[in-house]
Amino acid sequence: MWIIPVILVIGLLYVSRSRGPGLNGPEGGAIGRPAPQINLISLSQSSEIKETVNELASGKVTLIHFWGTWCGPCKMEYPHLSEMVSDLQSKSDFRFLSISCESGRNVNFEQLASKTNDYLTDIGASTDVFADPQGITRMSTAERLGQPTMYYPTSILVDSSGTIRGVWEGYLNNGVAEMHSAITSLLD
Repeated sequence: MWIIPVILVIGLLYVSRSRGPGLNGPEGGAIGRPAPQINLISLSQSSEIKETVNELASGKVTLIHFWGTWCGPCKMEYPHLSEMVSDLQSKSDFRFLSISCESGRNVNFEQLASKTNDYLTDIGASTDVFADPQGITRMSTAERLGQPTMYYPTSILVDSSGTIRGVWEGYLNNGVAEMHSAITSLLD
């Protein structure tokens, strides 16, 4: 019975690492395209009112990160992302949009918020987190990437003019370091 989960994990690792050269980092096929449409609500414990976020990151270098608490590679990457975001927090022209996603179409936002906040508490992260209630941000991102659906985790780097400058799909050992370098170069 243990063989099926092992095969699934190996398959997920293969898919997340075999997206091919040029799809991850600042060389991806979406580079130079406009940023995806942003339509999010806050899952933050500190926010009692769920806000719709339209063009929240306008004029800032923005890292848009799609992940889920159900996703093993996402959970491996998130602590490193959180550390990087803490390092860049003092930069007023940088914004991190962390988007927690459910694995299916039927989303219970109270459960999503609870699972997300529990996970963030467990790893000691203090990043603001959003949800994509109608899937508009995910659909727009998949379209920009030329894909029918999203892979998890996925990070999109957008410059201050709203142009995609980097794409990272799947968990990569050096992915967060690449993101940090690309963000820093856009902030300088």
